[in-house]
Amino acid sequence: MKNIFFYFILLNSFTFFGQTKIDENILITFPSKPEIFEINEQSVKGKVYYVNSKEDSFFVMRLNVIPNDTLSEESPKDLNELKRNYKIKIAKQIKSMAKKGLFLKDSSEIKINSFFAYKLNFKGNNSDDEIGESRILFLNGTTYIFIYSKVGDYSKIKKEHFFESIKINDPENSKQTSEPYNYFTAILSILGSVIFLYLITKFQKNEKKQNLIR
Repeated sequence: MKNIFFYFILLNSFTFFGQTKIDENILITFPSKPEIFEINEQSVKGKVYYVNSKEDSFFVMRLNVIPNDTLSEESPKDLNELKRNYKIKIAKQIKSMAKKGLFLKDSSEIKINSFFAYKLNFKGNNSDDEIGESRILFLNGTTYIFIYSKVGDYSKIKKEHFFESIKINDPENSKQTSEPYNYFTAILSILGSVIFLYLITKFQKNEKKQNLIR
């Protein structure tokens, strides 16, 4: 009974401050009011939202790449190009986290509100115990990095509640690629290829028959 009461208090502490609006795309719930600082470099602009305590750390970063001082909606054409872009972002994050003593344990493809994303789990230098987790989402030309990490304690309950609170404001009008995957077009393309191969094969067989007759 005491454990149930403890979990109830713990989970409700997350919702006390309500959701934090990261931008027009993303909402997320922090355990308390987050601090904010701006990133304003030559090639990157963004914002960082974070809550640190003696137990753990909650962190959200929003980044836009800026070539020639103009905001870039670096839209990959398709899923393959999107995955290649993710690999670049993942490599940079692994390097950044290693500087803080968090090393990659494993990674996996996930969905955040039906959108393609990645999850990275981190461990310490001398242990396989998980001490951090991040999720990377590319949406509407912007990269979002969500991180939960251990300071004094690692709570899977708080971690999951933090990540599960990620909400996309307008999923129907959001996109990750400039050319969304069209299943109907793909099926027609496959059928067209099959028919083309069938006609080529049939033509070759007819040619062989003609040559035999001659």
